[in-house]
Amino acid sequence: MNFRVRQIELEDLAGFREALTRVAAERKYLLTVEPPSLENMEAYVRHNIEQNHAQYVALVEQRIVGWADIIPHVRESVRHVARLGMGVLPECRGQGIGNQLLERAMAHAWEQGLKRLELEVFSNNEVALNLYRKHGYQVEGVKRFARCIDGEYQDIVVMGQYRI
Repeated sequence: MNFRVRQIELEDLAGFREALTRVAAERKYLLTVEPPSLENMEAYVRHNIEQNHAQYVALVEQRIVGWADIIPHVRESVRHVARLGMGVLPECRGQGIGNQLLERAMAHAWEQGLKRLELEVFSNNEVALNLYRKHGYQVEGVKRFARCIDGEYQDIVVMGQYRI
């Protein structure tokens, strides 16, 4: 599968929202099961572009098939810390898209001077856990029974890495 990865642009808003909506609708990989409003998403993307935060999209032809963002916390004492969020459309998984997205977003985050990157992932998402380990993330803890969806409880694995 031919794909390319680049920093997000405002023109990507609809495609990004569509991809997020599809992954959220799976009710497996994201905490959110419904996307934010278009207005909130636009404000989020606009802010990330203006601040040059690490927000990337993967495209097949002109269609957004995945995203990764590493966005710093806003409080002064933790501005050196950023949180990863990412997703890839089901039909595009296993093609190296997540790997490329993560590589690009992490390189950007480190170049911005961030010192700590962190994420949360469901404990049953072995593919994601392996990807994050491959990129230097280490398990820092587990939140037991942290998510309940459709009557099933899931643990959340907290992972992080730092460069001081």
